[in-house]
Amino acid sequence: MVCKLPEYSRSKIQNLIKLGQVTIDGEPAKSSLILHGNESIECHFEPQIKDESIAGEAMDLNIIYEDESLAVINKQSGLVVHPGSGNWSGTLLNGIIHHFKSLSHQKSLRPGIVHRLDKDTSGIIIIAKNDQVHDFMSKQFSQRKVKKQYLALAWGILEEQGIIKGEMGRHTRDRKLFTMVESGGRDSSTNYKLEEYYPPLSWVRLHPETGRTHQLRVHLKSIGHPIFCDDAYGGGAKYARSFHVKYAQLLNRLIKTVNRVALHAYTIEFCHPSTKEIMKFEAPIPEDLMR
Repeated sequence: MVCKLPEYSRSKIQNLIKLGQVTIDGEPAKSSLILHGNESIECHFEPQIKDESIAGEAMDLNIIYEDESLAVINKQSGLVVHPGSGNWSGTLLNGIIHHFKSLSHQKSLRPGIVHRLDKDTSGIIIIAKNDQVHDFMSKQFSQRKVKKQYLALAWGILEEQGIIKGEMGRHTRDRKLFTMVESGGRDSSTNYKLEEYYPPLSWVRLHPETGRTHQLRVHLKSIGHPIFCDDAYGGGAKYARSFHVKYAQLLNRLIKTVNRVALHAYTIEFCHPSTKEIMKFEAPIPEDLMR
């Protein structure tokens, strides 16, 4: 990183790592980590926020489980996980700072946040209460020992089950988005199973083996079955217009009713950092996806 960022000193970069402002594959980086190639490294150079300036806000948190080490929260759709540019309040982080007495990595931009969910995605997210727990959980994620299941509404009829594999990289035209690439990307893998079919939509269970940004959305788009209401990846109103006008009108009404990417983080299974017990949690399917 020192070679790639000559305008920053080694000590400055080490400080960015300590503050949690450098991530590898979406997880906070450690300076001791050995890279093997093809990792996605992001550096956040925003002015460091002092801990007291991240305001705690009273919020109705749906806490599924809590002990002295961690908490498991069922995040509602529409809730941003942590503050960012132009969005410094009303996030899950503001809520957990208000609710919990202690959180991991207090001096970082994202205290307590072990992993993330997109704004529209509802479901399970883990909060760490101290640095040791945070590091233990981050290691489980990086070693792919955390088992996750998602549920999604996707367009069309999928095969009964299958696996989607390939390399993912940044979209060439929109750098906020991702796409499947032939080479030079990150490996990605998702197992899926068709649960139900409600013409013209499929209710799909997804088991990501890797944790790339937007992975499930990109993977389903890549096989021609984008997630319902996912405008960014081709599953929004434009897709509905491909149907006969009578059905398109019905589908557009449904799109307005759901009004978010139809993706839910349903279950998570991991080794508890203190007891070493294998724990599994489930977040009930939200009403907007049950309609």
